[in-house]
Amino acid sequence: MNNKEANESQQQPYDRALKSLMEDHAEEMVPELVPGARFIEEKNNEITRLNLRADIVYLIDYKGKPHILNMELQTEPEQDMALRMLKYHIDLFDKFRLPVISVVLYPFETGISDPVFQEESVEEILLEFHHRVLRLWTIDAEPFLRRRVVSMYTLLPAMKGITAPMLLQAIAEMEQAYSKEHLKRHLRRFLTILRRSKTLPAQDKQIVEVRMQSYDSLLESDPEIQQKIAESQIQGQRRTVMVLVEARFPALVEIVQQHVVRMSKEEQLDQLTKIIALAPDEKTARWAINTLAA
Repeated sequence: MNNKEANESQQQPYDRALKSLMEDHAEEMVPELVPGARFIEEKNNEITRLNLRADIVYLIDYKGKPHILNMELQTEPEQDMALRMLKYHIDLFDKFRLPVISVVLYPFETGISDPVFQEESVEEILLEFHHRVLRLWTIDAEPFLRRRVVSMYTLLPAMKGITAPMLLQAIAEMEQAYSKEHLKRHLRRFLTILRRSKTLPAQDKQIVEVRMQSYDSLLESDPEIQQKIAESQIQGQRRTVMVLVEARFPALVEIVQQHVVRMSKEEQLDQLTKIIALAPDEKTARWAINTLAA
């Protein structure tokens, strides 16, 4: 896995959390994130058919006129972010022939390049494009609690001025506002953001995580959590196989690396672990790897 793939893999849980939150609450959240805007309808299905890779695309009313909103959710800095936003901007304008508001939302504190793309000639700027940037860690959390904008509570752990009492209040209000199934989704996202947050002191974060433990049984019943637990167990079994092979049959390390990633069944990995542990020689171990991973 190269650096780019590793960064994308690390970013995925946060991307999924933020995208699913927007999918559930676009109507309430769009005016909060883009003042003066009103959500009309989602356009993600249309751009998927066109193979556009933009994260979130909505038709909105902005100060009385129809616009397209493109919102990208970014957890790490990207050198060519402005160029990528320009490409999306052009594609979306070409598709819808409406003004496009381009926004990048950064939930976690990080270095960010200037939100502008310039194409320069010898003595002139041939093209200049600006996109908006939302840095959650610079946005005050208190007004959302004061106004009880519950749809924004998932993002509170990453916001400015947040404290443990404020987050405990938010959790209590979410419990009152949502059904059991909706609460599960919100708490899962909330916990994902909380664990990565840099705005909350470690002691406050621990207080909130202790409170979240009371929801463990609720979260463990969530299909996505169950899937993550299962994936984690499979990853652990794969590592066990790798450690055994490295210790007993170092010559087979490269082969097992190629094969074990394709093994996704617990029983299959258990069987391979036992055979590698008891194999009398390298030939037997090689046969087991090739046979069980086929």
